[in-house]
Amino acid sequence: MVNILVMNISFVYRGEWLTTQVGWVQDVPRIILEEFFFGKFFTIFSFLFGLGVALQIGKAKESGRFSNAFFIRRFGSLFVFGLAHILFIWSGDILHIYGALGFLLLLLFRLKANAMGVIALVIFLFPFYFETFKLLVNDIIGYDHMAPLAAYSRQELVDLKHNGSFFSGIPIRLKEYSFLMQYVYSAMIPAALAMMLIGGFFYKKGLLDNIALWVRRGRVMVPVCFILFLAYRIIILYYIKPNYDVEPGSNLAKFLMTIYYFADLVISLSYLWFLAFLLRFDFWKTVLTPIAFVGRMALTNYIMQSVLGYLIMRTFNGYDSFSIAQSVLIVMVIYAVQIPLSKLWLSRFKFGPLEWLWRCISYGKVLSIR
Repeated sequence: MVNILVMNISFVYRGEWLTTQVGWVQDVPRIILEEFFFGKFFTIFSFLFGLGVALQIGKAKESGRFSNAFFIRRFGSLFVFGLAHILFIWSGDILHIYGALGFLLLLLFRLKANAMGVIALVIFLFPFYFETFKLLVNDIIGYDHMAPLAAYSRQELVDLKHNGSFFSGIPIRLKEYSFLMQYVYSAMIPAALAMMLIGGFFYKKGLLDNIALWVRRGRVMVPVCFILFLAYRIIILYYIKPNYDVEPGSNLAKFLMTIYYFADLVISLSYLWFLAFLLRFDFWKTVLTPIAFVGRMALTNYIMQSVLGYLIMRTFNGYDSFSIAQSVLIVMVIYAVQIPLSKLWLSRFKFGPLEWLWRCISYGKVLSIR
């Protein structure tokens, strides 16, 4: 859901394309994506990644089998998967971010829980990432990261996507990645690292030992916070932004955007609470269980979505031709197919194919997949 619009239209011409997406049929899915998807799931995945790493490190140390080599192979191979993803399939990869930050977690997770929480808070509240990126990359190095992709006209990009060879797409993907560098390094990476540290904090504090207790304690606070911060995002996006000229980079803009990003964090964690709340009931356990099969093959399904996106947008010439509503429909169809496929695969194998490969590399040996 988060990636499909980026697959369909370049960020260079996203604004121009959005002006053509008019009428309630397009407005409804656009608002749903903006309010409930964008900026939410990357945050959740980062939290769960940090939680998973902390859990693995903790179990390895308890059993006396902790090995830096295991985690170096694990994070290094994930980083390489990400680079290959960028070069050969799609430029919007997140795996290289997780792989690179994994090495940093090996150091930071040696700290006490409170120290990790403080560092996460400092990383989140630091207000000058975009200015720092601009100073280092644009001013000191002198590299205009947006220029290579912006040099193409919209029609040129369409022609290259539709008619270019597989290998001619590699330089285009590198230019697409370059175009998004400021957002990746100034927004995504700090947010990811902060959430990974919060995931480690949760583990070290033992906050997952009694999830039912936290679900009960949050019955009032979580829904209230969810509604308040969702309302804040709506006011920012649909009232303040269209009606007031807030100068980018001003103290007011930084203050408003810091709360905006914090709202995404609160909403993301609220999703986890709502899920834990629903899973207390047998009906919702039955309804939600099929999603678990997709989740157990998250790496495989993530790459599969990119491959299908490549086929739809490039091989079958769909790039820059779908509306917002059509793009959302594509996602729903693909996900609906991935649920039974994942269940079928896991009825015969212990891991998804890429999960198995990643596991073999991490352990440095070939493991059974049956």
